[in-house]
Amino acid sequence: MKLIAGLFGLHNFYEGDINSYIEISQSAEELGFHGISLTDHVVMGKNLHKYPFGSFPLPSEAPWYEPLTVLTMIASHTSKLHLGTAVLIAPLRNPALLAKTAATLDSISKGRLELGVGMGWQEEEYHTAGVPFEKRSEIFWETLEICQLLWKNSPASHKGNIYQFDDIWCQPQPFQGSDLPLLFGLKMTKQTANKIANIGHGWIPIKTDAEFISNGKELLTSAFKENRNEKELRIRGQLPTQIDSSGVPNLDLTLKQAEKSIAAGLTEIEIFPINFVRSKEDIKPVLNAISDLSK
Repeated sequence: MKLIAGLFGLHNFYEGDINSYIEISQSAEELGFHGISLTDHVVMGKNLHKYPFGSFPLPSEAPWYEPLTVLTMIASHTSKLHLGTAVLIAPLRNPALLAKTAATLDSISKGRLELGVGMGWQEEEYHTAGVPFEKRSEIFWETLEICQLLWKNSPASHKGNIYQFDDIWCQPQPFQGSDLPLLFGLKMTKQTANKIANIGHGWIPIKTDAEFISNGKELLTSAFKENRNEKELRIRGQLPTQIDSSGVPNLDLTLKQAEKSIAAGLTEIEIFPINFVRSKEDIKPVLNAISDLSK
């Protein structure tokens, strides 16, 4: 079982020092984690009540470090740990620049980048980036199509609804080439499953309940059978956070959900230690307890 540690929020136990992610990532690597992941927001607006997954965990003024930049820092201080985003809001990046940035990071890390991608939820981010919110789905899929094209062919040409270019070289290509993993943080439909099976490697479910995961896996498995080897399908998701009798998130109870979540379809487990950490001293013990799942 591949384990991924979500680093979200852990720097707050180091007085907000983002360099603390080096130490935390090195601990995860020592404990045998497959990888770490970072979340993404380019900017934040004031309408946090529009967050579709409950209460937004931070105020608008909270800092959000650019994930590919931070992953480059972590890459330079680790050797085996896979470097992921969960998820990168792909339409906010120009596709050629995203392809170049990802290829550079994959080269620096010698093939350890894994891009989790999504469309986000906040209209203000699109307005600030000059990207039409109403076209986010079309831009999203075309952006990733262009990335894979530039990671594979030189010179490359593209005639899309949003972007067009002829005879373009985008070098260097990723260490992993066009096989650089793309995992999609999207609600699963038959149409989405078919698109993922064509250009992607897997799914990051946006909910943790077993039925949601199982239904999505069924759609994806069918799509993968039609397009490629279904054994290549990766499903990376969180365990449902369990609350104890005192109303506090409980790590032991949460880890006991692993068997049920794996049966529902997860092939990789992502856990956010921030849910269970109360001080800087808790971080390594929490990572150590999580690492037991892979033993």
